[in-house]
Amino acid sequence: MVEKTSKTGHKAKWLERVRHVAWAGLIALVLHLLTVLQPIDQVLWVTQSRLTQEPASGDIVFIGSDANLAARNTPEHRVALADMIDRLDAAGAQAVFVDFVFDEMGTAQADARLNAALSNFSGQTFLVRDLETDLNGQDVLRANRPEVADGIDEVASQEWVSFLGYTWDMRYAITAGGSTLPNFATRLAGRNSANDSNFPVSYNFDLATIPTFRFSELERDDGPFPDFTGKTVVIGRSAASETQGRNIPGHRAVPPSMVAIYGAETLKSGYTRYIGGLLVLITAIAALLVASAIAKPRVRRTVYGALVGSIPLTLAICAAFAVRISLADTIAVLTIFGLYRARASMRRKMLMVDAATNLPTFTALEADKDVAEAVPAIIVAKIHRFEEVRRTLPSELHASYLLAITARLKAATQDATIYLGQGHMIAWTMQEKDPALLREHLEGLRALFASPLVVGDEQVDVGITFGIDITPSPSVPRRLASAVAVAEKTNETFEPICIADSASQEDLIWNISLQARIDAALSNGEIYLAFQPKIMVQTGEIVGAEALVRWKDPVKGHIPPDYFIRQCETAGRMSQLTRFVLEEACKAGNAFEKEGLQLPIAVNISATLLHERSIVSMVSDVLDRHAYDPRRLTLEITETFRISNLDLAAEILGELKALGAKISMDDFGVGAASLEALLKLPFSELKIDRMFIAPMTTDAKALGIVKNILQMGRDLRIIVVAEGVEDAGTLTLLRDSGCIVAQGFAISRPVRFEKILQYHKAREIGALKNIV
Repeated sequence: MVEKTSKTGHKAKWLERVRHVAWAGLIALVLHLLTVLQPIDQVLWVTQSRLTQEPASGDIVFIGSDANLAARNTPEHRVALADMIDRLDAAGAQAVFVDFVFDEMGTAQADARLNAALSNFSGQTFLVRDLETDLNGQDVLRANRPEVADGIDEVASQEWVSFLGYTWDMRYAITAGGSTLPNFATRLAGRNSANDSNFPVSYNFDLATIPTFRFSELERDDGPFPDFTGKTVVIGRSAASETQGRNIPGHRAVPPSMVAIYGAETLKSGYTRYIGGLLVLITAIAALLVASAIAKPRVRRTVYGALVGSIPLTLAICAAFAVRISLADTIAVLTIFGLYRARASMRRKMLMVDAATNLPTFTALEADKDVAEAVPAIIVAKIHRFEEVRRTLPSELHASYLLAITARLKAATQDATIYLGQGHMIAWTMQEKDPALLREHLEGLRALFASPLVVGDEQVDVGITFGIDITPSPSVPRRLASAVAVAEKTNETFEPICIADSASQEDLIWNISLQARIDAALSNGEIYLAFQPKIMVQTGEIVGAEALVRWKDPVKGHIPPDYFIRQCETAGRMSQLTRFVLEEACKAGNAFEKEGLQLPIAVNISATLLHERSIVSMVSDVLDRHAYDPRRLTLEITETFRISNLDLAAEILGELKALGAKISMDDFGVGAASLEALLKLPFSELKIDRMFIAPMTTDAKALGIVKNILQMGRDLRIIVVAEGVEDAGTLTLLRDSGCIVAQGFAISRPVRFEKILQYHKAREIGALKNIV
């Protein structure tokens, strides 16, 4: 039982955490699809690139020129470039890439000289074509003049630059204008691919390990020319300004060709592994779900911390292995989840303290682990006329009113912590669990509140009653709810102190779902009718039967009628149950008639149904549907003291009587309104309550009351029925007192239809007992 309650609480909290994971994951997924987290990833990639640096291969050499060697108005630069290519050939260079676009014609001599140098190179030479976007938004490759490019291999260059100035991805090949060229970096790495998919650029290489020279310094003849044996040489622009240059982690405004060199070094090293953000996000969500399922808070928080700590650790490990990873989505989901949990925690903390008085609330009591472990008595005080007082006092005195009440409570509760509930409830705990001692203490506390409180300039009377839970359950929320429930039932006059019973968790769950169970029971036959015969006291002849509703649950067994009938009244479902009883009673009456037994049937009608005329149409409809003679139907009105409008009830009962049914007052003598109801309502029968019938043989007062009621019936010319006849002695006294009709266990218990038929055939009471 306790374990199930604990599991229910854990499940609710687990579902809350799972809901937070789901929302965090959904938001992070949307952010991923909108690519709004890419800036975070790029910052992380910069960090990742700086964590580990390794030397470049050294196979690729960069020669930078401050001058634009392709400028049209300086043909001498093209001649100088041709001379440089010749010298590189002589120095053993394996390949030369010229990262200038010669889309304008120089002089015929200069262009021919450059083409000859490129064509006559012993290794491979390449001209680079830049990819640009034209005015129509189409990708186009800038073309080199044929005077320079004739017979020379070409590669394409496209560098997508992020807002931070970095190029993080390149294509293996570039397609534009119907033609496909290898990417500059791809060919620079010695590959020749037509695949236009992307690969990541790794910046894990130390820029200082990439051999670089200035074009102007190599042009001089005053020193030895470097050895370029087996090298691949890139001749491109130096970074003259930040707008012309590119960024790499740790360096700004590097030559644009340097990015292509990093791309080539990436391919040469095989550092093209990339772990996408979506995969990492799904892994993070799965890890959060697993962590959220951990019941122990300390362990769960440790796992949460490990997940957060895994972000920099994963970044460092991936950097060490030159694997790029996208962690922005994971950071987002962890951050959003953390915000959700922080918000939930903050809300719980806010719920734990009353803002007006700074006193702890019932939420704080429910979360108190010390109370759960110590299992003391939980006491809930119900403050009567609470809202009336608050409505009367100025709003600025509301907190003072509560504080005055709690101050008086503290004076008699040994400095116990006082918890405020919603509205008129206040709670605290006590180690004492003896019911008698608790009652004695609380009676003294009620006496303490006999004197009024002083709130502001006003004296305020305080009515206070108490609900107590002393069950041994460690579930504080359940025990507090139990104490609140019994406190709600208390009143200042009759029951100021009430102690909760120790119902099992299964019973509590069964009770709160009772209404749904009643509906199911009606449909599957668990609820049925039993019939208790009414006999002529003088002859023992059966003259009627009362239809009594019964419920046999397959698990709980027989359910007390008063219990589930009261539930139907509370839930506003009494009409459905009454219709069922009327339907079954009419069916039974017709079945009796077929067996030759003209037996009137009595059906109980709750006084709560006499507040609207729908009961008239219900009875009329059932009588018509079953063609049942209304003269053989008695409607027994129960608990007439609950009729709030006797005039309306008189009209409704008059209409029911006009249908032909007999109207009977059930439980006569119980409730303050019985005589008034008898006077104002059109009853043709009354039933003396068993409270007076049962003690007749031993209590002269009870016997006198019964005799007077019988005489009143004769004076009013209405039938009087004695119910609750439990023994033969009582039946004899009733016969001697002139009672005409009786029912009770001494005659017959409520029985099934078949027993009634046997009962009809047995005229002697002794024989009836044998049957029953």
